[in-house]
Amino acid sequence: MRGLGENLVDLARALRETPLEASQVRRLREIARLLHRLPPGRERDGLLAVAYLRLFQLEGKEEDYLRGYSYARTARLEPVRLLSERLGEKA
Repeated sequence: MRGLGENLVDLARALRETPLEASQVRRLREIARLLHRLPPGRERDGLLAVAYLRLFQLEGKEEDYLRGYSYARTARLEPVRLLSERLGEKA
């Protein structure tokens, strides 16, 4: 996909700049796929959590919520964990 780098900074920027719109599901899935190629770490896991939680918001697939929640817990980043818990209340 054009415009997506393959390092953490580029992928973080791409995730941040991707609007929460149904037309962006494919882009969010591509960002998640590229993030999975990077070594595990708090930042990568936090970005994966955000990507999957956004996908859950758009498509409502429980598997996306569970992945997002799991990565949020692994990353141990408070804002991401709170987002996952807030979305879990609506699931």
